[in-house]
Amino acid sequence: MRVHSFSAILFAGVLSLFASVASAQAPVRGGTLTIALPTEPTQLNSAIDTTQQVKIVAGKIFSGLVKYDLNMKLQPDLATSWAVSKDGLKITFNLRKGVKWHDGKPFTSADVAFSVMKAFGQYNGLVRAVFANVERVDTPDANTAVFIMKQPAAAIMNALPVATATILPAHIYDNTDVRQNPANQKPIGTGPFRFVEWQRGSSIVLERNPDYFEKGKPYLDRIVFRVIPDTQSRGAALEAGEVDMIYHSTAAASDARRLGALPNIELTTYGYIFDSTVCFVEVNNEHPILGKAEVRRALAYAIDRKFVLDNIWFGFGTPANTPIHNALKQAAAGAVPQYAYNLAQAEKLLDEAGYKRGADGVRFKLNIDFVPFGDQYSRMAQYVRQQLTQIGVQAEVRNTDFPGWIRRIWTTHDWDLNMSAITNASDPSIGVQRAYWSKNIVPGTPFTNGTHFKNAEVDKLFEQVAVEQNATKRKAQFASLQKILATELPVLPLVSIDQFTLVNKRVQNHSTLADGVYSGYSDVWIKAAK
Repeated sequence: MRVHSFSAILFAGVLSLFASVASAQAPVRGGTLTIALPTEPTQLNSAIDTTQQVKIVAGKIFSGLVKYDLNMKLQPDLATSWAVSKDGLKITFNLRKGVKWHDGKPFTSADVAFSVMKAFGQYNGLVRAVFANVERVDTPDANTAVFIMKQPAAAIMNALPVATATILPAHIYDNTDVRQNPANQKPIGTGPFRFVEWQRGSSIVLERNPDYFEKGKPYLDRIVFRVIPDTQSRGAALEAGEVDMIYHSTAAASDARRLGALPNIELTTYGYIFDSTVCFVEVNNEHPILGKAEVRRALAYAIDRKFVLDNIWFGFGTPANTPIHNALKQAAAGAVPQYAYNLAQAEKLLDEAGYKRGADGVRFKLNIDFVPFGDQYSRMAQYVRQQLTQIGVQAEVRNTDFPGWIRRIWTTHDWDLNMSAITNASDPSIGVQRAYWSKNIVPGTPFTNGTHFKNAEVDKLFEQVAVEQNATKRKAQFASLQKILATELPVLPLVSIDQFTLVNKRVQNHSTLADGVYSGYSDVWIKAAK
């Protein structure tokens, strides 16, 4: 079994060694890779939907401008080279020549311009704020795309892999409603694999793209994504050899270490630099009771974060004090308010807030929802329900499928507490701003500001840090942001997660890039059975 600390992955110098060891044996052509999907996507366009079940499929079909190795060093993808002006107001990308979309049409700079200005620049909650700084994309020729910036965007060069900035075909999407285009169900990309079929409720099948621009790649013949909603069934399928991979911690954490100890299974946390996920209790800030910060602080005292880490996440991570993952050292929190587990303090604060226990011992009632990925979030919901009961808050846990959960949180806004998590990505300006910036309250767009938290100082700081070029000043701004967020508590941070992948050891090179399982898998190959 091999388990790697997320923080060590991001910063240690042994990363390149891992990559070289993983690639020491010559790749073999052929074979089918089978990946377990915990939830079926609703569509396959990751330019407008960055949920993990969309990204893992679409990342094999589409391409980004660049890739990132495990040291976050930029590598060519659709762009072969790039240059940023000294003032940060002009970024020039030299694009690959001869690249074709899967329908045979040529890839050009017009596709880049369309994608930035009309696709992920508008509809992608993860990077929308970053790309809002792009005034236009000039296309002096078919192989050159130039970002002309309104102002510098400090994180923009960290926001360009396929998983966060998917390049779409303009000839398919321009002058259409991108969100409703039929190609979202049968995508046409430039990536290493082509879409073949989607059997609803069962599987999605991709096949090798014979015209892929990386010579000799991909090595795999096919990738099959099997929809397996039940957590225990996913683990059983991996153990039985029916699937090769379970990704993004969607096996039961309680079972992951046992599976990872099997001789044919690897357990790793490599390949999640672009996730840097923090799980939390999300709070509806428009709720008549939960909308009060003093109530949210009371609830924070009722939850033992160390218990959550040890007994629900089984040690995959560290306790979190803020919504920013502790592996993002450019945004170290500094001193922030702490909420050590203390039920008496929780009760005292609720009393002071005017919510005393009634004759039945109940102060008020709440509903608890949870994201249906793995069993960790449902277990978090049950644990929080039990803890709230001890302080006189009666709560009911609601079980909803993924589309219903998305609709409840971001469309109808019919919820109280929500067990969820957010990907910080490689910089908080990419992954965190979207969740707390008041301008990112976008009904119907998942993984934006679903809590409806509004704070003018937070807005100002996020806007400043997004354009600040000085690393020291950025760190101070991030520290100020986290102090406010840890005081106001729009969410109750629980664990900075070390996301894990369980994979059959016959699968090679699956986690050699910063976006790991969400990358194109052009380098992945399968070792022949002995």
